[in-house]
Amino acid sequence: MRTCLLVLSLALAVPSPAGAQAPAPTPANRDLSGIWGVKEAGKIPWAPNVHRAFAVGMSLQPWAREHCRRVGCARGVRFTNEAGGNAYLIGEDPALKYCAPYGFPRIMINGGPMEIFQITNRIFMRFYRNNEMREIWTDGRGHPADLDTTWLGDSIGRWDGDTLVVDTRGIFGGENGKYKWLDESGYPHSDALHVTERIRRTDRNTLRMEYTFEDPQAYTAPFRSTVIYELNPAAEGNANGRINEYIRCEDRIFAAGEGEAWPFFTGEEYPLPDVPPVGPEF
Repeated sequence: MRTCLLVLSLALAVPSPAGAQAPAPTPANRDLSGIWGVKEAGKIPWAPNVHRAFAVGMSLQPWAREHCRRVGCARGVRFTNEAGGNAYLIGEDPALKYCAPYGFPRIMINGGPMEIFQITNRIFMRFYRNNEMREIWTDGRGHPADLDTTWLGDSIGRWDGDTLVVDTRGIFGGENGKYKWLDESGYPHSDALHVTERIRRTDRNTLRMEYTFEDPQAYTAPFRSTVIYELNPAAEGNANGRINEYIRCEDRIFAAGEGEAWPFFTGEEYPLPDVPPVGPEF
């Protein structure tokens, strides 16, 4: 027994071969998991403390400017006559009018609580609104050569230290704002939209996402936005540390009569606001 212990001690004392190096340390904090809610988003000067838009005041192409002039992008008003930051003609929102999915990027800011979980080579983001699920591949692949447009687009990611860099293309534009918006403020986008995200957990309770939007068919120049998420917010759908199920169009199935469903579920005209829009006109 003593001989064995002596041999083991000598083995542990033998220095490493020349040139051998210890394994490189894992970059700090690549764990993005948790349930997150939007804390801060794009600033709307006339609607403080509202987090419905990625940005406002972008330079729009003519068709996108006309769209925003018609629906009142970011000029919406709450029933209390306060600026709401959403589109003024809320009845034109495709998610209400057609029960269309939010899709990407809108789901990132208007989707309610978001749960992130990671497995080998993939990261998933699951959202409260309509249980939409986003998939980000992290296995080094590129975008498919024959990339189709989808509601969420094709997302590929890579790690830059403790920052996840995500490139998303192939995002369905929704026919110039008819079926899909960039955010709840009503801004549109085209099929040409290309989004780059830099996602980093700055501390245990904070997730920072920096977005760069490029869409030459809808905007005359790229624009940026930063959205801050907080861990386990006291938010709708996030009860007892879980995300509840929410299906927007269930009223169409279960309403006992037209009076129990929202107007857009029964084919009626969504009521117009009874106060003028706020904010500057396009």
